[in-house]
Amino acid sequence: MEIKNIYDAVIFTSAALTIKDAIIEAVNAKTNLYGANLRDANLRDADLYGADLRDAYLNGANLRGADLYGANLRGADLYGANLRGADLSGADLSGADLSGADLYDANLRDADLRDAYLNGANLYGANLSGANLRGADLYDANLRDADLRGKKIHALRVFTGLYDYEVWSVVFEDGSRHVKMGCLLYSLEKWDKITIRKSNLSEFPDDGSDKCEDRVAAFEFAKAAVLRMKAPNPKPESVTA
Repeated sequence: MEIKNIYDAVIFTSAALTIKDAIIEAVNAKTNLYGANLRDANLRDADLYGADLRDAYLNGANLRGADLYGANLRGADLYGANLRGADLSGADLSGADLSGADLYDANLRDADLRDAYLNGANLYGANLSGANLRGADLYDANLRDADLRGKKIHALRVFTGLYDYEVWSVVFEDGSRHVKMGCLLYSLEKWDKITIRKSNLSEFPDDGSDKCEDRVAAFEFAKAAVLRMKAPNPKPESVTA
């Protein structure tokens, strides 16, 4: 079994009969799988702990339940991949294309998702605690019940083009309402205390410039949006006999 890159060059040769076993062997041998062509590969439940899969082509691959803890998937193409229940904790997914990927119940704790493309991805129930989402594209992603900073998301709207960074309006399962401006995610109560104008003076001085006022307008837009979003239904109280 040969593992090739997109240019058809062989990067690993194995006596294994399946691509899954060949990849596991390559990972155990600490092989650099940079640019490996693994389109539509069946890697379900594969142990790929710490794998070097930078710029790998994994679009359409079945990685359901795979162990990708600490894997390097920087710039990888995971478009439409099945990553249900996969362990991606601590993985480097910066710049990776996860558009349309199924990440239902995946563990992305402490993962690096900077500038990753997650538009249309299914992140229902995913663990995103500690994940770095700076610059990530989450347009039209399903984040229902996803765990962000130890709190589950009830509803989320993502806005782009309002100012330099992505803007989120988030309602958590506990009913709290938050707005995310770039890398700053705060509750409305905290935003009221710090104020949008004083929240990032090093990058956005409160000087009346277009850059400053665009950010303020973006915040007010997101705040109005989150206040319109429906809160979760209160859980019925248990009845004791």
